[in-house]
Amino acid sequence: MKRHLSIALMALCAATISAQDVEFKITGTAPADVKTVYLINKDARNDVDSVEVKDGKFGFSGTKAANTLFIVMAQNNGTMFFCDGTPVEVDLTGCTSKGSALNTKLGGYMGKYNSYMSRMSDLGKQYSEIKGSTDQDKAAKMKAIEDEYDKLSNEFTIYAKSIVNDNKDNIIPAAFINNIMYELSYDELKALLPETAPYYSHAQMRQPKALLASYELRQPGTMFKDITMNDDNGKERKLSEWCGKGNYVMIDFWASWCGPCRGEMPNVVANYEKYHSKGFEIIGISFDTKAEAWKAAIKSLGMKWPQLSDLKGWKSIGKDIYGINSIPASILLDKEGKIIAVDLRGEKLGEKLKELYGF
Repeated sequence: MKRHLSIALMALCAATISAQDVEFKITGTAPADVKTVYLINKDARNDVDSVEVKDGKFGFSGTKAANTLFIVMAQNNGTMFFCDGTPVEVDLTGCTSKGSALNTKLGGYMGKYNSYMSRMSDLGKQYSEIKGSTDQDKAAKMKAIEDEYDKLSNEFTIYAKSIVNDNKDNIIPAAFINNIMYELSYDELKALLPETAPYYSHAQMRQPKALLASYELRQPGTMFKDITMNDDNGKERKLSEWCGKGNYVMIDFWASWCGPCRGEMPNVVANYEKYHSKGFEIIGISFDTKAEAWKAAIKSLGMKWPQLSDLKGWKSIGKDIYGINSIPASILLDKEGKIIAVDLRGEKLGEKLKELYGF
């Protein structure tokens, strides 16, 4: 009886899964120099199909789970749409798509989306070329590119947020939140992920929801969590040796291989030197894997504060306990060991410390 019941349940589950699948049919045109077009399932890794372009035309067909997010791409440009059972027409010259009312609306956003992606990609290539050159002015040129990239990134974030806010009654936000989630504060990301939103359960929301959960591990108002690691002399130390002992303490997550971390370090050093005599302390937690590189960076960057690491890279216990998904990252604690701010970089760090110390 149990065996028959199990078989019946399996059949029911299979029928349910099958009922969720819908057919898709994609027809499109491509520029004359495009030979191959790719269909990428953004909801699943390594799910990529491709077809040859013939006489400027191409097509795809098959079945996928309802509302799977697709992107059709050629030469780093493309357009996104959802698998909703309605045929889709794609124009890769203008990177637009037409189909259901939902996909036609989504396609209307893609021109500006691709413009931002292309411009930021070009800046990234320029940055890499200059970084690897022997140009005497490369530091200034790299800084100019960084500033331009940051400006574009901020513009794109504003654009994507406007799309999300204009479409909270449908699933279009699922196509954009992943692109901007690391640019958002906890409160901003939380506001874009209400559990009642139509897109909340979409597969594309797995990463944003995981990121939000990681932010909750280090939210202002919560107490610090202790960590035991070796310092750069091989001695076992605990965060509790410094945290909650009557001084403001910043836990700084970094790595010797992290370019942005190294770029931010002169600012951190300057603030440490300004406020350390008043009790301000910094504890570095490195995501390095090689002790030599870690110790060399501590010396070359002038980091005079205590340094800890388990030399496990992204498998560091610090990542899991404090939900660190990118570096540089930081946590500022009050005198009792309660988190009062996170990720203070650039002028924000100095402004916060001036607020706390009065100068």
